[in-house]
Amino acid sequence: MTDEATHVDDEGLLEWANDEAALDLVEQAFSLAADEHGDEIRQRPARTLSAAEIAEALGLPMPTAQQQAVIEAPLRPAIVVAGAGSGKTETMANRVVWLLANGHVRVPEILGLTFTRKAAGELAGRIRTRIEQLVASRVTEVVFDPFEAPEVATYNAFANAIFRENALLIGREPESAVLSEASAWQLARRLVVTSTDERLVELDKGVDAVTSAVVAVSRALSENVADPTEVERMVEGFARIAELPTGNGRVKELYASVRSAVEAVGSLPPLLDLARAFADEKRRRGFVEYSDQVAFALAVCERMPEVVADYRRRFRVVLLDEYQDTSVVQTRLLSTLFAGRPVMAVGDPHQSIYGWRGASAANLGRFSSDFTGERRGDHGAADEYALSTSWRNPTRVLDAANVLVGPLTAASPVHVEQLQPRPGAVAGELTAVFEQTVADEADLVARWLGDRVRRLGPDGSPPSAAMLCRSLKKIDVFTGALDRHGIPYHVLGLGGLLEQPVIADLLSALRVMHDPTAGSELIRLLTGAKWRVGPKDIAALRDVASWLAERDHRHQKLDPELRERLRRSVAGEESASLVDALDFVVEAPAGHSRLDGFSPPGLERMRDAGRRLDHLRSRAGLDLLDLVTLVQQELLLDIEVAANETAQLGHASLDAFAEQVASYLAVDDQATLGSFLSWLAEAEQRDNLAPRSEDPEPGTVQILTIHGAKGLEWDVVAVPRLVDGELPGPPQSRKGWLSFGQLPNEFRGDSAELPVIAWRTAETQKDVHESIAAFEEENVARHLEEQRRLIYVAVTRAKERLLLSGSYWSTQTRPRGPGSYLLELQEAGLLPEDAFPDCDEPDENPLTLSAATVSWPLEPLGARRERVEAAAEAVRRARESGAGDGGVYARDLDLLLAERARREQEAGLVELPARIPASRFKDYVTDPAGVAASLRRPMPERPYRQTRLGTLFHQWVEDRFGTVAGAADVLDANAAELDDPASDLLEAERFEELKATFERSPWSGRSPEEVELELHITLAGQVIVCKLDAVYRAEDGRHDYQIVDWKTGKAPRDADDLERKQLQLALYRLAFARYAGVDPERIDAVFYFVADDRVIRPERLYAEEELMSLWSSATGFIPPERR
Repeated sequence: MTDEATHVDDEGLLEWANDEAALDLVEQAFSLAADEHGDEIRQRPARTLSAAEIAEALGLPMPTAQQQAVIEAPLRPAIVVAGAGSGKTETMANRVVWLLANGHVRVPEILGLTFTRKAAGELAGRIRTRIEQLVASRVTEVVFDPFEAPEVATYNAFANAIFRENALLIGREPESAVLSEASAWQLARRLVVTSTDERLVELDKGVDAVTSAVVAVSRALSENVADPTEVERMVEGFARIAELPTGNGRVKELYASVRSAVEAVGSLPPLLDLARAFADEKRRRGFVEYSDQVAFALAVCERMPEVVADYRRRFRVVLLDEYQDTSVVQTRLLSTLFAGRPVMAVGDPHQSIYGWRGASAANLGRFSSDFTGERRGDHGAADEYALSTSWRNPTRVLDAANVLVGPLTAASPVHVEQLQPRPGAVAGELTAVFEQTVADEADLVARWLGDRVRRLGPDGSPPSAAMLCRSLKKIDVFTGALDRHGIPYHVLGLGGLLEQPVIADLLSALRVMHDPTAGSELIRLLTGAKWRVGPKDIAALRDVASWLAERDHRHQKLDPELRERLRRSVAGEESASLVDALDFVVEAPAGHSRLDGFSPPGLERMRDAGRRLDHLRSRAGLDLLDLVTLVQQELLLDIEVAANETAQLGHASLDAFAEQVASYLAVDDQATLGSFLSWLAEAEQRDNLAPRSEDPEPGTVQILTIHGAKGLEWDVVAVPRLVDGELPGPPQSRKGWLSFGQLPNEFRGDSAELPVIAWRTAETQKDVHESIAAFEEENVARHLEEQRRLIYVAVTRAKERLLLSGSYWSTQTRPRGPGSYLLELQEAGLLPEDAFPDCDEPDENPLTLSAATVSWPLEPLGARRERVEAAAEAVRRARESGAGDGGVYARDLDLLLAERARREQEAGLVELPARIPASRFKDYVTDPAGVAASLRRPMPERPYRQTRLGTLFHQWVEDRFGTVAGAADVLDANAAELDDPASDLLEAERFEELKATFERSPWSGRSPEEVELELHITLAGQVIVCKLDAVYRAEDGRHDYQIVDWKTGKAPRDADDLERKQLQLALYRLAFARYAGVDPERIDAVFYFVADDRVIRPERLYAEEELMSLWSSATGFIPPERR
């Protein structure tokens, strides 16, 4: 059936009336229309309801003119440019309601896509709520099926569904497991380590650098649908520019820029071969990455027109959220599927900050040609709409955002209207300061945040707050200031964990054990509280390292020429090693001349440190988790944390780090210390750039990167280090694709918008050199645009108050003034003329001067030393005088003290962790003594197979409900470990059995309201972490919701066992009741023991008062100040 046959006017029908074949054609057309849209045709209301009428009926605010235009937009391709905080989610939900109320579309024919599961959940929840309100209002005659829901998913989940349903059509395995970042990196690293390609040696790069390049090249090929063979041909041609004449009589040799470019591009062939091997290995083991899912889905759609036709029939309206963050392959997939259909893309080019992962702001500009075939402004091009009212920012903050983003508007790929304040918007607070030193800046930021965080709102709750940083690498000075002022803070993500002092010490020890060049880490350990080695002895150790660097293994002097080459070398492994020097100090005989520079106490401390580290190094063959635990105990870090009354996050940090180790071992339980440390560095970098999903914590300052803040908002926001050279700052590299491991721009899907090097038309090396210079300048300009988008995102996160700060001096040798963003705000009149004082010390860094007089090493006891020493002296005098011996009450006192000690030991007097998982609540209330013992000396457990199987099943269920249809199995390389031991076959079989059982369960065909929902509740002053597996709408008529907890282990043995297990469900019910604002009695909760295919519903669940009573009884002996 052709489109022409389904669009015939009345006159045409009369002309066809005597043509039997034509009548049959018309009948088929209407039959097809009835099949596809019969309910819609039958339920079309008598008149079209306006967006305003629907809003009034639902009790919603009246839409603005812009919102109404979007809501009532015709069913054709359209783009909506929605500024920060402009209410796009609400507008998209209201458009869905308008379409449904007027019978334009049925509920299952709506597809909504966004980037994160959190965003997808928010959009789905908003749409669901509006549909429920629409049904209740009776404003429309259209009847809705209560069991139907629109499809809302992430872009990757949608692509994965297409791939899984049709994988066999392209020769792929539909049950392919999804590799996580850690798994993919590990698999690639193993290929690099085992490679025999001699070209890798010529690259002169470390294993980790090559691994990262292989993963990056592999993903770039997938995301841009590029052919590696074509890339290799391009590399061959590019290499010939080195053969061109110089074009300059004064230059006889190869231009340095040309040589560097040829070397960088010439490194691609071995990387491309490894990328092929990586793809082959993934295919052989049945793995895919997220980027593969989209590329494979595109392959399906391009080869199978019937798949495209099916999706076009299924979804008549498509909503694409955050369109500026889509990659080339994602937009190509979507346009292949839905070109010409009513697709509405919502985005903001000014918030395109994820270019590092393939996103391109130019996607918005190409939307019309991608989905209509017409360029912007041409007849038939996509409609364009705008949402430019900020419902988030106060006027002063909004003015600042508009000034900062102004230079981007002229070059935007689509027209962007300036954000306007909402009706009745308050002025808010915009403060900018520029201090002398970073220490002064950190202190001011801490005081500013503390003052505002402590102000309670009208409802009596504190505001939410955040400090948004360009990078988390050097935030110690800011977290230290927050600590000094007693302001609660939380560094989000893995980077925050690694910045904790106890974890920094632990990691330093691990790196010293593994890497002889880890000199900085060794100095941290030696000068820390345990060994307290002074500067003189550190200098002596450095001298020993320099002495050893000029000698061989027998301590004989090296050849003078070799010594000179080593001096000029910049390779870390060829430099003087402090770790080797410490080993020498341990082994050197007394009286050795190289030990003369050490003080006697310093030498003894050095030797003690060296012996301990050597002992730990000898145990490096231990299981990784056992090794980490051993290091923690040998360095007494657990005891130090317990004794440090100011280290509130110490125990929690150690637990969280153990979880990171366990999660890494779940990928490969044969992992080595070196591979773990490498992965940790990679994971930290990715984690800092990824968007965060944590909710704001009122009363606590959340610290995160600006990249991570996208999509979030806080009442109070501080953005530090707006300093020239930092924010905005120079790019890490100007070279673009002329860097190691980069795909050339010409193979990128957005190559038309990227800088070009005219190497193919160059006649001389000089031509190439000049083209490269212009190319690098364009890269710098693009980087500055990205920086401007970054500050725009940061500023627009503030709902009430915003602080922008900087300082002249940090660690550099020359002062750096206010960054250009601060100066622009000052020039616009938003900041006073005297906002930034002159630099007091323009010639010398005052931090260097103060550092010259600081006490080092730091005093472990701090200000308490005088009191501690006085108390120790009093005890010493008492012992010497014998005053404590004898006395009529001595025996009674001894007995009383012994009894108190026994009671405390029996009661298990320990410091409780800051957060307790609900799954362990039963242990605290039924076996407090056992828990106390484990807290005194925590022993992390390695992840056994049953535990990994449970984790695997939960991941599978979470991903299953996160997709549109038939979600992927997220194996994360657990069910078939990279070493592929035979014992894994049994685990894989059990996993398949669990999946099959679940598919037969009552929940397989139902759509959950929430999946893997993490909630924190406070119970009797203790934070309990509840992670709910799934929450459904109840169907029994007596409850509103049903919580289901999946269990892969055995069902309870008896009533007592069930009684203990129900405590977890009771906590889940209480947490969700608070979260959803419903009566706990309206919430049902059950266990589903999948292995036994058995549903167990406790006869009763404890109420909040009973849970508090249990907790108080178990922990009541612990004074509040020690909890």
